[in-house]
Amino acid sequence: MEIKGYSKPGFEAVREKFAKEAYLLGTGGAAFAATKDGELVVDLWAGMADHGKPWSRSTRVHIQSTSKAVTAMAAMVLVDRGELELDALVSQYWPEYGCNGKENTTVRMLLSHAAGSTRLPGYTELLDLDGNGLDQYDEIARRLAQAEPDWKPGTAHGYHGYTYGSLVGELVHRITGQRAGAFLRNDWFGRYGLNIWLGTPLEEQRDLARIKPWPNAPMPDEAAAAMSEMMKQFTSTSDAQAPSALETPGTWQYDAGFRGLLGGPLDAFHLGVMKLWSEPKALEAEFGAANATADARSLARMYVPLANGGMIDGRQAFKAETIEAFLTPTPPGGADRLIQLEFHWTPGSHHGNHQLNPAVPPIFGPNPKSFGMSGGGGNWGFADRENAIACGFVRNHYSTDMALSAMLATTVYACLNLA
Repeated sequence: MEIKGYSKPGFEAVREKFAKEAYLLGTGGAAFAATKDGELVVDLWAGMADHGKPWSRSTRVHIQSTSKAVTAMAAMVLVDRGELELDALVSQYWPEYGCNGKENTTVRMLLSHAAGSTRLPGYTELLDLDGNGLDQYDEIARRLAQAEPDWKPGTAHGYHGYTYGSLVGELVHRITGQRAGAFLRNDWFGRYGLNIWLGTPLEEQRDLARIKPWPNAPMPDEAAAAMSEMMKQFTSTSDAQAPSALETPGTWQYDAGFRGLLGGPLDAFHLGVMKLWSEPKALEAEFGAANATADARSLARMYVPLANGGMIDGRQAFKAETIEAFLTPTPPGGADRLIQLEFHWTPGSHHGNHQLNPAVPPIFGPNPKSFGMSGGGGNWGFADRENAIACGFVRNHYSTDMALSAMLATTVYACLNLA
């Protein structure tokens, strides 16, 4: 497969690795970008965006939960300007939210998956797989404000899979009068030329790659074997190895994972995702937990200031203390209640580096201190402050193992003699 794009002299090995492992793209395509000290050193793409449509430099794709970091960027801008305080109560900005056990919820808790607001009451009445209801921002906010939390805020982390964007987006709206996507386009993204859309207008959907969530793209043999072993343990009927609450109908974790709307069984869930996020109406709405579209170059560029003390293009875009706050894990720590792993969530929906599959390198490169946000199917962006590296990766034929992106990131470090 031809690998197109740019690699700075000294980074040719990244292109070579991409070419060697291109079979992992399946029937789709992907793009990978990396920066060092704010300079773009790798900008590569390959494969197919759709039937008969090759991936191009301008191709964007739906990035699933990596969208949460996009939404949180709006909050980071407001914190940096002093218009939003991390340790203030959410109710200071959104008075209706401070009820039914959520009175002491802080902005920091809300931004780092510790608020316990993982469920949207009555979502099956409000939303459907055609994308209807996703733009009912005021009604979604009203329901979230009235709901009881699933645990005492601040006492645990639990992934706010489909509520995070609406919660953070409402804060942004209360302060600015704009939705987070519009605020970013009119402000930070527009100023720095990021081709990221949170709420993608119809005319901007023409260049999107078509997502293919199921069946999954190929994975390396070693990763497939490890995944098979993990699935055996997961599906065991013994009490010690029973399926998690996230996969058990009737639990709040199951509902919080949006399984009710998307059909229940995992295959139906994948097919439902393909339908929902292929609907123009669903992409056009601003649903900040999951529906941003972006290219890899822009994702890497979004993380440049987080990797470089707030600097981008030779300018101080954020104060150093803002970057520190948004990349410092928040208490209480411990295993995420929904994901069952210790993710080290930070404000901004960034999580720590992980080796999610024992046969695949850590997803954000070899530095265990890297932080970023990953999305279903294999998208991510991350920042490594110690080495001033920021990367972005997007794809449209989904993978469950993050193998290709992890290998490309590791190769960047090898080119810098940091692996």
